[in-house]
Amino acid sequence: MNIPLLELANINQTYGNHVVINNLSLTLNKGVIGCLLGSSGCGKTTVLRCIAGFEPIEAGEILLNGVKVNSSGFSLRPEHRNIGMVFQDYALFPHLTVASNIAFGLHRIHHIECALRVKEMLQTVSLADVANNYPHELSGGQQQRVALARALAPRPDLLLLDEPFSNLDVNLRERLSLEVRDILKSQGTTAILVTHDQNEAFAIADEIGVMHHGEIIQWDTAYNLYHRPSSRFVANFVGQGVFLSGRVLDSRHVETELGVLTVDVSHLHASDSRVRGEERNVVDVLVRPDDIVYDDESSLHAKVLHKAFRGGEILYTLRLPGGSTALSLVPSHHNHAIGDNIGVKLEADHVVAFRQTVP
Repeated sequence: MNIPLLELANINQTYGNHVVINNLSLTLNKGVIGCLLGSSGCGKTTVLRCIAGFEPIEAGEILLNGVKVNSSGFSLRPEHRNIGMVFQDYALFPHLTVASNIAFGLHRIHHIECALRVKEMLQTVSLADVANNYPHELSGGQQQRVALARALAPRPDLLLLDEPFSNLDVNLRERLSLEVRDILKSQGTTAILVTHDQNEAFAIADEIGVMHHGEIIQWDTAYNLYHRPSSRFVANFVGQGVFLSGRVLDSRHVETELGVLTVDVSHLHASDSRVRGEERNVVDVLVRPDDIVYDDESSLHAKVLHKAFRGGEILYTLRLPGGSTALSLVPSHHNHAIGDNIGVKLEADHVVAFRQTVP
């Protein structure tokens, strides 16, 4: 049986009366890039600091390669965990060159082996031509790659990245996200990223945990978080979309103002005794912008309320005939004015419904 490289088993952490981590569990296998995704204050950075050994936990266990490194009353020192970390502000040494920064964590190996590893990392992050420069002479993106190379140089079992792109502009952030994933995969590195940015999480991670109030609400692939959210919270947090009211026809079909949709609703009310009678037939159906397609030939028309130009696409906010509001992502050559009525149709491979909230 393969032992997970990282395992968090029911860990808890509080600050005073405030619960920061609430009975949180996750496993991460070797070579996998995971991500903790959530808004500010959800506890994601505290989880990272507990894994690193910077903070204790009050209950539960943390294991690395099957060896316990944290439990209530016990915490293995950070320097004994073979964990690398890339901080939000990079924490480069301003008086050291790029090469010397990368070599900083290699003081325990022979100087010839150290030089070879530094050269290898400089090539890996495409910074060989600035090896003798100092951090203040580099761009933000170059500094980020130095920090990554320094963390990877000692060959850590696990790499932790704490909001590593938050100080960069949007375009650079997107490009570096893809570069960092390629670098981590080329090194076979197991990593956990912490971010509030969904685009970063989707670009880098193999598995993502959506966090809320110290808990992981859903740990899954980006595709499943977007198309198969397990809860209304995840559906609202990940991507864009709207909920349309629907009436259950049977266990596989729901009627909405966009037509009859195929969706499994058999599980929605099974465990809620408060839902009775006609209430059982009313659900909210999640519809994403890419589910509503522009179609001149469609008999269904919607009124353009707002539009957001995105280069190759336009995000339209539409008023449906029944009065509901929906979003539609349309190729930008279909450029319509606010107030226009346009033809639309629903093309959704994955339709998710949630029971409407019972008071």
